[in-house]
Amino acid sequence: MRLIHLTDLHLTSLEDFSFWRVRGKRRLGYLSWSRRRRFIHRPEVLDRLLSAVAAESPDQIVVSGDLVQLGLAPEIAAAGEYLRRLGPPESVMLVPGNHDLYAPDSWLEVRERWRDYLHLPAVGTGLTDGHPVTREVGPVDLIGLSSARPSPALEASGRLGRDQLARLAAALQRSAARGRFCCLALHHPPLPGMIARRKALTDAAELERAIDGASVHLVLHGHVHRNCERQFGATAIFGTASASSASAGAPAAYRCFDLESDGGGWRVRMQLRALKPGQGMVTVSERSWRVAVEG
Repeated sequence: MRLIHLTDLHLTSLEDFSFWRVRGKRRLGYLSWSRRRRFIHRPEVLDRLLSAVAAESPDQIVVSGDLVQLGLAPEIAAAGEYLRRLGPPESVMLVPGNHDLYAPDSWLEVRERWRDYLHLPAVGTGLTDGHPVTREVGPVDLIGLSSARPSPALEASGRLGRDQLARLAAALQRSAARGRFCCLALHHPPLPGMIARRKALTDAAELERAIDGASVHLVLHGHVHRNCERQFGATAIFGTASASSASAGAPAAYRCFDLESDGGGWRVRMQLRALKPGQGMVTVSERSWRVAVEG
């Protein structure tokens, strides 16, 4: 099975908006986009990366949030069309990012436009209703968490909440009981200390306790706009650079995971591919490891 991880696409433009057409925190976000972010997140870069992803013939694509800039309704609608370009819902799984849920009015639009890719049930309208989402894809349980929520100006923090964490614990128990390969996806880095406090998951310590000792084999996240990895017990944790980044320091990237059953578990091979000027997509790091069947 081949799994691709993409994150922080920031694919929409604010050219049709202005500082005076937005309010509150969105004004600060618009200034950040107009002065800096629009030069970093480039649509032509994203197009090249997605062409490379398509050539990988993935079985599943996991997108860990931040498709848009300010969570505006026209942006969310445009990103819905873009999701359909990635593939059908059965081959793409999305979890929301903080820019997707930038303001209180963003969530209902996100839920309506992206529901099939979020794989949410038709009930409930709260920020975490229906999460975590568990999908069975081959030998893998893909578990999507919603860490995004509107935050005050100058903050980009996230939160899972007590109810979602309780449902996660139950989902992890079910996955372990069936001997499945378990992959979590969320936008924010999952453990304490992985990012500055104003951008962090406020209940990261609680998530750390949920993962500790559980059969979680892989965690995928975004938000940091750079490539990073961390080992937490038997859990491999990977963050990936923005899929649209034109930054020389953190060029656009995606991760490719190949999983192969070996009878007593799985062999996992990870390849990180980045868009290098004058070279195209190149493999910049690689790692292989084995996951044993537990229980």
